Formats: sequence, structure tokens, C-alpha cells
Amino acid sequence: MALADIKAKIKADSQAQIKAIEAENDEKVREISRKVNAEIKTVQDSYAARLAKEEPEVLRRREIVAELDAKRVDLGTRQRLVGEAFDASLKQMVEMAPDKYVTFADKLMAQAVVTGKEVVFVGNNEKHLDQRWLDGYNASHNTSLTLSQEKLPIAGGFILRNDRIDTNCSWEMLIADARTDIETEVVKRLFA
Repeated sequence: MALADIKAKIKADSQAQIKAIEAENDEKVREISRKVNAEIKTVQDSYAARLAKEEPEVLRRREIVAELDAKRVDLGTRQRLVGEAFDASLKQMVEMAPDKYVTFADKLMAQAVVTGKEVVFVGNNEKHLDQRWLDGYNASHNTSLTLSQEKLPIAGGFILRNDRIDTNCSWEMLIADARTDIETEVVKRLFA
């Protein structure tokens, strides 16, 4: 056999082996592809089944969260409106006619006085409860209350100090005290 024939035979055998290896590799690639595609389909089917199963629960949870958000907003609005109602009451007390204002303060003072020698504090913008008012109160009730020069940040009414004990008769405190008692009724009337 000539050298050329030997080279040709080696080349032909090599080509045959390469084709056999390529065919074997192609078959392995096809087998791997089939397995991967089967796994992909299994995973997709699994997720699709899981999604179909969980979707109603996810939607139900979204509805619950949406309802809670709506209730939270509604509650915030109601609380704001109730607060505005009590703020309007405070404003009405501050803007009460002078004679009613003083009469109301006199009644509060009569209930709050213990010794008759207390110090009376009024608000920064107080228009009706002044030294003349207190002098008249002292004369008619046989007390010796003193008006403090210190003004407090209250909208109206007064704070009576007996030694280290303060009796808060400010309009804000009266509204806050009434609010705890009547807030439920106010809510019923506003939102019935």
C-alpha cells in the first residue's frame, strides 16, 4: 500500500470517526434537550397549577388590604370631622356673649374655689376675665382671689391655683372632659 493510500485511509477513518462522534454528540444533545424541555414543561405546569390555585387567595388578600385601607381612610376622616366638631364647640365658647361668658366663669369659679385665697390664671387673649371681673366676684362671694400677672396659653376660662394644686377650668379642658363623655354620641349623630 502506498503512502498516499495510507494517508487517504487514515483521513477516511478519521472522517468516519468524526462523523460517528458528531452523530453521538448530536444524539446526546437531542436527549439533553428533550430532558430539559420536559423539566421546563414540568416546572411551567407546576407554576401554572400553583398560580391557578393561589390566584384566588392573592386576590382575596388584595381585597382585604384594600378594604382595610378604605376603612383606615374613613376612620381618619371621621376622626378629623369629630375633632372639627369639638374645635367648633371650643370656638363657640370663646366667642360666647360677654355676659354669658362671665356668668359661666362665675359658676365654674364657685365650684372650683376651695380656700377663697387661690390665684387665678387666665389666657393670653382673655377679654372678659380681668381684674374688674375678679373684684366683683370676690365682693359677691366673700373671697380674696388674686389675678396672676402671668398669662397662660389657653383659649378661655381660667386655671385656679391653690398652693401647688391647679384646678383647670379652661375651655379646652372642659371640652376635653366633655369629649370623653359624649364623643360616642357625637359620632352617632355625625355618621348615622
